[in-house]
Amino acid sequence: MKRWRSMVAVGLVAGVMLAAGPVRAGDEGDTSAVGSEPPAVSGESDTWSTVAWGVLTGLANVVYVPAKLVYAGLGGVTGGMALGLTGGDTKTAESIWEPSLFGNYFLTPSMVQGQEPFSFAGSPASAPPPEHEEQAPPPPDPYAPPPPRHGPGYDS
Repeated sequence: MKRWRSMVAVGLVAGVMLAAGPVRAGDEGDTSAVGSEPPAVSGESDTWSTVAWGVLTGLANVVYVPAKLVYAGLGGVTGGMALGLTGGDTKTAESIWEPSLFGNYFLTPSMVQGQEPFSFAGSPASAPPPEHEEQAPPPPDPYAPPPPRHGPGYDS
């Protein structure tokens, strides 16, 4: 049992290390060329603001991620049941799966700050118009030229 826990811990640490990208010391989104002046040091408030938004995002994800996973799990099961109970009607199942399985699973600081939109539920597929209702033809354009009196290829 102890060996299994250590393997999981090593896997998590390796995953975090592989997901992180290389960063230069003092690099705060600076894209200047090598040899140019170093970026001006911004105040400590920027650093603490960034840390605060990161902590707030982490705390929000503590609640958001489990709620999203429960919502997606229940939607997946419900969509599967709808697929079986309707005799394989994929439109019905997809109308349940799309809102529940799509959307954001994690919040980022820019989402929490309101700079980037996020969606708890994905957008449902637009339903086609019912088959029993006929679509009325559009009204005629009063400025359209009259239709020809004879077929193409005839001279007037």
